[in-house]
Amino acid sequence: MTVDNDYLNSLVDWADGHISPEIFVDEEIYRAELEKLFGRSWLFLAHDSMIPNANDFFSTYMGSDPVLVIRQADGGVKAFLNVCRHRGMKVCRAEDGNARTFMCTYHGWTYDSAGKLVNVPNQDDAYFGELKLEDNGLVEIAQVASYKGLIFGNFDSDAPPLNEYLGDLKYYIDGWVDHADGGIEVLPGVIKWTINANWKLAAEQFVGDTYHAPISHASSLLAFGPAFSGKDGAHVSMREGHGENFLFQRHTRFSDDPLADYNEERKRIARERVGNRADMVANFTAFPNFSGLPGSANIRVWHPKGPGRFEIWSFTVVDKNAPEEAKRAQKLSAGFTEGAAGVVETDDGENWGMIGGILQQGNQARKLKWNYEMGVGKSRTHEEFPGKYGDSFFGEEGQRGFYRRWLEFMTSEKWPHIEEDDDDLPLMPSAIVNPTQ
Repeated sequence: MTVDNDYLNSLVDWADGHISPEIFVDEEIYRAELEKLFGRSWLFLAHDSMIPNANDFFSTYMGSDPVLVIRQADGGVKAFLNVCRHRGMKVCRAEDGNARTFMCTYHGWTYDSAGKLVNVPNQDDAYFGELKLEDNGLVEIAQVASYKGLIFGNFDSDAPPLNEYLGDLKYYIDGWVDHADGGIEVLPGVIKWTINANWKLAAEQFVGDTYHAPISHASSLLAFGPAFSGKDGAHVSMREGHGENFLFQRHTRFSDDPLADYNEERKRIARERVGNRADMVANFTAFPNFSGLPGSANIRVWHPKGPGRFEIWSFTVVDKNAPEEAKRAQKLSAGFTEGAAGVVETDDGENWGMIGGILQQGNQARKLKWNYEMGVGKSRTHEEFPGKYGDSFFGEEGQRGFYRRWLEFMTSEKWPHIEEDDDDLPLMPSAIVNPTQ
């Protein structure tokens, strides 16, 4: 699918912060995204803790395509299109589990955990022994790699390595993965629900929109503690399209549960290991559709299902060596706040769904240019925190950076390598960071 580059450039003015909502509803743009964006980006698949043993598998999606992630006998990980080579049926309909083989329930073609076709019914009397099994294995995802236990896949064999793709985001991932002995683990079970809107509305919110929180989440946030202001945090935007916001103080969800004492000790140990960044991750997006609120035990993927529909897959993340009572409390807290019916999450779903409905049904509303001007020209470099640093919890540098990278993917015929950034930003000294210390 090809969309005219001039048309795309007319819709996205990331530098000045003016973006047309057509990018959220246009069917041709969506089809182009599947090829040029999701077909070339590193996409989150699973965490090591979800498939710890040989032949463990997890079923997910890359863009709109079903994918099967499987732990191999040698400890490595492979991923395959979850699509039979005969008629395109899923070869695995389970969400996760452990299996040595996967049989398509349409005609019975069977594949092993390494993706090889190992059995075909009636091979002798229907195919006369002429079907070449070695030519009909599952289609393997071109690249699979992991960073600190987070497993990603890429359809594009020419895409740069995952480490390069993550760029400066690795510094912040380290802050919420390396802060404790044993690292993190994902608890069993994935919460899934559907929003009738475009996936980018969610991805851009997590890349940097905390501006909505005091308004959209006013009632729920007041139940957890005092309201916060812009000076209670900061934000960073990375040239690779990633971004996140910092909240200088963690807010304990419930002061009388086991999380309170555990989080205090966790905070002390974390600071010793990774410094300020252990305290400061509020929300993030790894371009294009992997996001989370690590401080609230939550990571998620925005799976596109069309220009006006996406699925949210939400995972609960805890410290692997945390006490069981703390894990249970964290799971309860995560579900209560960021689950499908969470008191915070339903606010977001309502916002996204109403915007999606307006754009799907409206006409004049689609002619507007949305305003992403907040903080234009105010970002700085920082001697401790890589990326464009904004000295406020509120800012739209992350969204502008996200759509800059989106436009580069969408208008490039080859993998869009990052050009030298011309921004000459003044340095912000670390002494003014985290005034609570």
